[in-house]
Amino acid sequence: MASIGSEAMAYASEAYSASLAKSAQQQEGQQSLSLIESAAVQPITPPASSGAHITTDVLGQHINIRV
Repeated sequence: MASIGSEAMAYASEAYSASLAKSAQQQEGQQSLSLIESAAVQPITPPASSGAHITTDVLGQHINIRV
């Protein structure tokens, strides 16, 4: 009978460890999603064709070739 009790305790301990691991993984996933969402909200450097960067739109479009 003593071995049945110790086996039950071992199983309960494993189940509890698995539950803690699952909770930790869910928290990490939630933190990762929050990080991705916060990064997506931040503006990225505007492309050259927007607003005040009109002068950079023509860079590389004119090539002088001399033979």
